[in-house]
Amino acid sequence: MYEASSGLSPPQKLAITYAPVSVRAQFEWLLALDQRLLSVLHRASEPMIVQLRLSWWRDALKAPCDKRPKGEPLLAGLGALEPDAHILGAALALVDAYEVLATDDDTHQQNTARAARISALVSAYAHWFDASPSDQGWIDALQKWWANPALPRPKRIPAKARPLSILAMAEHAAQLPAHAQSFRQGLRLNWHALTGR
Repeated sequence: MYEASSGLSPPQKLAITYAPVSVRAQFEWLLALDQRLLSVLHRASEPMIVQLRLSWWRDALKAPCDKRPKGEPLLAGLGALEPDAHILGAALALVDAYEVLATDDDTHQQNTARAARISALVSAYAHWFDASPSDQGWIDALQKWWANPALPRPKRIPAKARPLSILAMAEHAAQLPAHAQSFRQGLRLNWHALTGR
């Protein structure tokens, strides 16, 4: 993992480990960007500051490689992955989702933005392993379950999608009360990573 990934959580690093080698670099980069945008959302005290920082990311991502700001490891990492138009589209979708999360208090809009963030991550990953039309059923079910932990976990999540279900389970666990985020939850996550159950 490169420098920009040092801020990833243990579940994110676990998910990367289970990703196919052929998509691991792209997946790692996208998760690192997602984590960075989340930190922008949490660390800034004013919505206007969040908007300015997210606008900076949007402009930097849209700029040609040789025009992007220097000294930002994530941008340097993106340059190494291009040309991959899909990763850039997913990155911009993440910025848009976080902007809504930062600026709109409407519950429906917040839920829509969370679903858009999840869709960006899932769609990009599915694209990288050449998902076929027959995969669309579990892709849709996984996205809905990730966005809404009250739904039952999809019965059929193929092994190639296990990194996504690891992330979904980890985020569901993070929403539990502090006393419920136990060592047992960590064991359950690792068991799922190993077996898919």
